[in-house]
Amino acid sequence: MKRKDKKDKKIKKSKKKIILIILLIVTILVLILGGIGYYLYHDKLKKVNLEIQNIEKDLKNTILNFDDILEYGTSWSYEEFLNKYLKTEEIDDIKIKLTVDSEELKEDSEYLFDTVGEIKVKFELEKNYKYKIIKEKTAKIKVSKELKLKVEDTKSPEITGYKDKTITVGDKIDLKSGIKASDLVDGELEFKIDGTVDTKKAGTYKIKIIATDKNGNETTKEFTVTVKEKKTTTSSGSKGTTSKKSSTSNKSSSSSGSSTSTVAGRLSLAKAEAKRVVAKIIKPGMSDYDKAYAIMMYIYENVDVQTNQSAEAYKKNYGNEAYAALVLKIAACSGRCKAVTLLCDAAGLKSQHVNKDLWTHQWNKVLIDGKWIILDSQAGILGGEKHPLEE
Repeated sequence: MKRKDKKDKKIKKSKKKIILIILLIVTILVLILGGIGYYLYHDKLKKVNLEIQNIEKDLKNTILNFDDILEYGTSWSYEEFLNKYLKTEEIDDIKIKLTVDSEELKEDSEYLFDTVGEIKVKFELEKNYKYKIIKEKTAKIKVSKELKLKVEDTKSPEITGYKDKTITVGDKIDLKSGIKASDLVDGELEFKIDGTVDTKKAGTYKIKIIATDKNGNETTKEFTVTVKEKKTTTSSGSKGTTSKKSSTSNKSSSSSGSSTSTVAGRLSLAKAEAKRVVAKIIKPGMSDYDKAYAIMMYIYENVDVQTNQSAEAYKKNYGNEAYAALVLKIAACSGRCKAVTLLCDAAGLKSQHVNKDLWTHQWNKVLIDGKWIILDSQAGILGGEKHPLEE
């Protein structure tokens, strides 16, 4: 019995050892597998983080890093910003947020650079990156970069409608009549007149026009006013003055038999006057350019600018008709353009009326040597394919 008990105890002891060994082996295996899994997890995580860093770097490099100087009044669309500052071939699947001077710019919209100085442009890019370590996840990778633009106003105001004037002693004169100052962005500007005219004393007076835009750019132009002694004529024993414009008007009216009370009548008078003027200013052998120049200068030198351009004023003095320019010798830009059209027709020139029927400045174009060039009889411009107001 004692031998049997000893044998049983020995067997039990051997079993315990085997169990302990198995447990030890299992524990070691678990630790090894866990270590391998931990290593593989962190290795994968490290690769994911590295890939995210590379994507962030690529996103930043997508934004071109340079400053720019723009002209005041420039307008850029959303697409123009992207084409200018992003590598557009690399922006697929990227969400873009564009902020210009704290204003978010959306697609199909534009930004007008109407403030001189520094403008901040900020791009924020976002891209989704899908990865899998244990299960699939999506990381939102965001980068931003701020650029600086400088806006400068290098264009001075434009002054039009000024010309040398001649009056007679005792006449009244409005030195600002017909003159306009404008800026391509700011629009019509106030201007100053430097100089005076003594209408009681014959002589020549220099007048200066000064226009300044909102950014301090200044334009100065000059013209002269000649005051002549009053001439008198004797008729039936009495002294008096004669009016050139009145005699011209009466002559045209009586010779044509047309009435000034209707549009058709006034147009008929204007056409007759246009033929008379062309016969006077157009000489044989003149080139088309010389003809156009003669027409432009005739209107520029002989027709005053009508400053009151309301509908009521047009009803009274027909300032938007050719009759006003050719017969009455005072008209708005629309009336001047219609007069130029009649003069060109009479001279055999092809012409166009730009901005006709629009409440804005109007001018003509004439066909010279196969090209349409500008003819602005109010501003005294002949030449160029684009009007300064369109620049």
